[in-house]
Amino acid sequence: HVQPGNVNWISKTDEEIIDATMGELSRLFPTEIANDPKWAATSNQGPDGKATLRKYTVVKVPRSVYAAIPGRNKYRPSQTTPIPHFTMAGDWTTQKFLGSMEGAVLGGKLAAEVIANRAKGNADQPIKEIQQHIKDEAAAYEAHEPSGVKGEGAIAFGGGATLTKNNEELLREVDPSQFVAAK
Repeated sequence: HVQPGNVNWISKTDEEIIDATMGELSRLFPTEIANDPKWAATSNQGPDGKATLRKYTVVKVPRSVYAAIPGRNKYRPSQTTPIPHFTMAGDWTTQKFLGSMEGAVLGGKLAAEVIANRAKGNADQPIKEIQQHIKDEAAAYEAHEPSGVKGEGAIAFGGGATLTKNNEELLREVDPSQFVAAK
């Protein structure tokens, strides 16, 4: 699972994404991943690695995760909010994991703790203050179309949907590999 960071992964080819993924796996598992001539990012692997990629499928879901780049955790909202009876949960809230199922579960657990604490009549934990430059940037923000996103349907926004003829045509244009028969 490749996090977006500051790279526009949607515009990358499947091969570029897989090569980057193999490079990350090589970094994380230097003695297990083999030097595979098909993937340049594995070229520095030693002779002992045996693990190779046998097959792959790249699934691109635009707008599905936030940019996980250093220093961004300070911008995540806390689970506690100033709105009565409103608590936030999710992998995008303040918690120790990146955008992942683990982050979503922990965000939910922390939100449940806020709710339980309120039910006991205890005071809320301090709310994370929104930094002034964020307020200023939000006020001046001009919306723009994200690159690599086609259409207005649920699939374009990372959700599921019935694949209508129009949506199928858009998906074929953006990601034709989804329609290649498995070998």
